[in-house]
Amino acid sequence: MLQLEPGMLVWTWITFVAVLLVLWKVAWKPLLGAVESRENRINDSLQKAENARQEAEKLLAQQQEKLAAAQQEIQGMIKEARQTAEKMRADLLEQARADAEKVKERARSDIEKERDMMMVSLKQEVADLVLETTSKLLGVAVDKARHQKIIDDSIAGFGQKN
Repeated sequence: MLQLEPGMLVWTWITFVAVLLVLWKVAWKPLLGAVESRENRINDSLQKAENARQEAEKLLAQQQEKLAAAQQEIQGMIKEARQTAEKMRADLLEQARADAEKVKERARSDIEKERDMMMVSLKQEVADLVLETTSKLLGVAVDKARHQKIIDDSIAGFGQKN
């Protein structure tokens, strides 16, 4: 079994205290310095991480504001484009109505000209038929110039009576 000797016990305690003093003077300060240095680095890293998080949140908020502004701008552009398209549509409809009215007016004018030409042609045919009938009834050849003079005199006389 194990026996304790008092001399050995004293020398063990003396050695322990001597090693402890040497370590206290030589190693304790560097160990504490290393621990403090590590603690400071950890605190600095935590502070930097916190600053980075705050900066990231700040940037995120700015980006969200920019995104919201961009969305509003896009909505405004869409609204403006719709208004422009609606105005263009109204302008095109107005132009189409104006063009249709011009075509209608041109058609009326053409019809009126055609009617006038038909009336002139009809008058000429009636005049020719009257000339021919008059020649047959009278048995005298009536030339066109004489017939035209008779018609003109009749029209002039008719105008004076009214």
